[in-house]
Amino acid sequence: MSPFDTFVVVDWSGGNDTGPTPRKDAIWAGVSRGGISDPPVYLRNRSEAEAWIAALIEAELAQDRRLFIGFDFPFAYPSGFAEALTGSEDPFALWEWFEARVEDAPDRNNRFDLVAEINLGLGDGSGPFWANGLPNRDIAGLPRTKAGYDNPFPDKRAAEQRAKGSFTCWQMAGAGAVGSQVVMGLPVLSRLRARFADHVAVWPFERPDAQVVFAEIWPSLTVGPAPDNRVKDAWQVQELARQLAAVPAADLARMLDVEAAEEGWIFGLGFEHLLKAPPPLRNDCFALPPGVHWTPVDEALAQLRARLHPVTPVEDVPLAATLGRIAAADVLARRANPPLPNTAVDGYGFAGGREAGAHAMPLAEGRAAAGDAPGALAEGQAIRVLTGAALPEGVDTVVLQEDVTIDGRTLRFNGPVKQGANTRKAGEDVTAGAVTLRAGRRITAADIALLAATGTASVSTHRPLRVGVLSTGDEIVEAGQTAADGQIFDANRPMLLGLVSQFGHQGVDLGHVGDERAALRRRLDETQG
Repeated sequence: MSPFDTFVVVDWSGGNDTGPTPRKDAIWAGVSRGGISDPPVYLRNRSEAEAWIAALIEAELAQDRRLFIGFDFPFAYPSGFAEALTGSEDPFALWEWFEARVEDAPDRNNRFDLVAEINLGLGDGSGPFWANGLPNRDIAGLPRTKAGYDNPFPDKRAAEQRAKGSFTCWQMAGAGAVGSQVVMGLPVLSRLRARFADHVAVWPFERPDAQVVFAEIWPSLTVGPAPDNRVKDAWQVQELARQLAAVPAADLARMLDVEAAEEGWIFGLGFEHLLKAPPPLRNDCFALPPGVHWTPVDEALAQLRARLHPVTPVEDVPLAATLGRIAAADVLARRANPPLPNTAVDGYGFAGGREAGAHAMPLAEGRAAAGDAPGALAEGQAIRVLTGAALPEGVDTVVLQEDVTIDGRTLRFNGPVKQGANTRKAGEDVTAGAVTLRAGRRITAADIALLAATGTASVSTHRPLRVGVLSTGDEIVEAGQTAADGQIFDANRPMLLGLVSQFGHQGVDLGHVGDERAALRRRLDETQG
């Protein structure tokens, strides 16, 4: 059994307030108590985080629970720095030094200016801190890069030298940097330690036998990538809190047995295999591991589509028999639709649009109706056209019959009329050679209409699946039969057969077999093929 009742993991931030909406690169806290992991807590700034942590400590003390709190930033610097800055190797003197000088508000802080002063005070301003994260202001004493960098102290603590992928605490900005978290985190720890002085021990500087223990942690040491739908920091604090809570007491004691009085240590370093142990069994058969969520339906469907492939033969089927079948290959239009320019209304056709005002033009003999060969129209004339008729050569505009008057053999109407009005261009719906049906599509009645309109007489389709549905179990009886105590009517088989048919496949009813291996084998052997 763990010596702690509650485990808390806090992912820190050195930046400004991140707003009311949960997001990455913010402060997140994970809590595991009694083997149950709570949803991650979003804390938008350090002031809110400090108040939340203080309230949590007070609540745990009131319930007489032992509390382990892990903070995701170094508790100390490489050897020699604390004494050079404060005159003492005591890490808590360093905490108090930063607490006295750091200015911190939700929307601003002085971290870059403060470390620049440290650089200038310890030397010529070329180190140990580097990376000015303010894009619009240069700061004397804080170089933007490591060019010309001169660090009088080790680049990393002993812990970081062993923790593959960890960053130096001297880097103040940039991807993965932790320098700002240290500068802005130590004052908070110092205040919390003073506020709960009789109840808090800071590991590994103090014996971890107080009711509340602060420890430095690094979630990336044992927590892998976050699921696709999770914020990385939120996932990591929740998962590491679960990992810590699952460690047996004896193993936890081994992890706490560390000597690192000046530089501090990353909790769990060297014991990664113990933290990565599988989670304990749950009593709830429907419960998922902490931090794991059901796969969203859309994502599950996308995965199925990516992994499934056809298994049935391909056959050519007459167009009229393709409804509900699955196209095995793309189908191309044999000709355009419409095949020729045509009129969309009953009216009169001529060439070109007309401006506003009254217009008159002579009517040609005859008419153009659906099914007629296009013919040609003399320049300056109009011709009677009926809906669907191919436009004669020389006609590109149609005026509705309701908008004209006929005076003998003269057509009269008022403009304006836009060129191309009331007509359809050749191939306006589909051009010749265009794809009218994609492979893998289930063919609908509308698809059949388009295929027919573009000259397709048959389609290469997959043969429907034959799906056998068999019910097993002595507890199952057919609906309508007499059910003994403890038996239920078979609802799944008729439902599944209906779904198979609804999906366009051929359902094969294999009936029902009781809990008898030999009978089940015979039934399956009888229905092969």
